[in-house]
Amino acid sequence: MFSLFGFLKSLLLFTNALAILNERFLNKIGWSVRNDQPMDYDSFKYKCVTLLYNLRFFFRLPLVCFNSIVIVFLLIFG
Repeated sequence: MFSLFGFLKSLLLFTNALAILNERFLNKIGWSVRNDQPMDYDSFKYKCVTLLYNLRFFFRLPLVCFNSIVIVFLLIFG
């Protein structure tokens, strides 16, 4: 059944999936920040690469906190 907590939990899982993408994997498919080829700053690819890099950099500590809160909440309330 659909619930607000289920929706928030799925958003958290999706954010975790984006945050753990490895730089080597992104470099293999050409989505690295440190790519040798120049990128167009207005392109969709550049914006996605920048979003992934910033997500990994700025959301590391908040993701750990949110994951801990969700784990404790699920342990207490099932």
